[in-house]
Amino acid sequence: MATIKDSVHDHIAIEGVAEDLLDTPAVQRLRRIKQLGTAELVYPSANHTRFEHSLGVYHLATRALENLGIEGRQAERVRAAAILHDIGHSPFSHNIEGLVARRTGKMHDEVGDLLERGEVARVLALHDIDPGRVAGLVAGEGELGQLVSGELDVDRMDYLLRDAHHTGVPYGTID
Repeated sequence: MATIKDSVHDHIAIEGVAEDLLDTPAVQRLRRIKQLGTAELVYPSANHTRFEHSLGVYHLATRALENLGIEGRQAERVRAAAILHDIGHSPFSHNIEGLVARRTGKMHDEVGDLLERGEVARVLALHDIDPGRVAGLVAGEGELGQLVSGELDVDRMDYLLRDAHHTGVPYGTID
């Protein structure tokens, strides 16, 4: 188990498949992608990354799973989806998503092909986790998909807290 100090959630304990996914190039790449794209030009402290956000999403998903009493393989798939949910983001995030979608035909949350090759695929296979099911959760499919990507999901909960914290704008606080 690894523990990471986070500016929003304090200490985040990471274990299992998520811990192994942390060191993959796809997840490490998120360290170089700003959560709010170019917003730091207006809000200088808004320089947080998709990596930090993904850790927060993982943390909130883990807490939700514990509160719902969901364990085992099903919980591991959700945790994998939480840590991987943003690996499809390009530099500048949503600022250029429309352009990227026109060129590639894919939106940032269409991660199926990214999960089926390379180091991420190897880690998921090591944990006997089907990449297609994880991609489905990222897309909001299935019984627990709404926890990762829905109207009120852990992704949204984290970015509201994190963006408010880093911009100094007093909105989005949740208890």
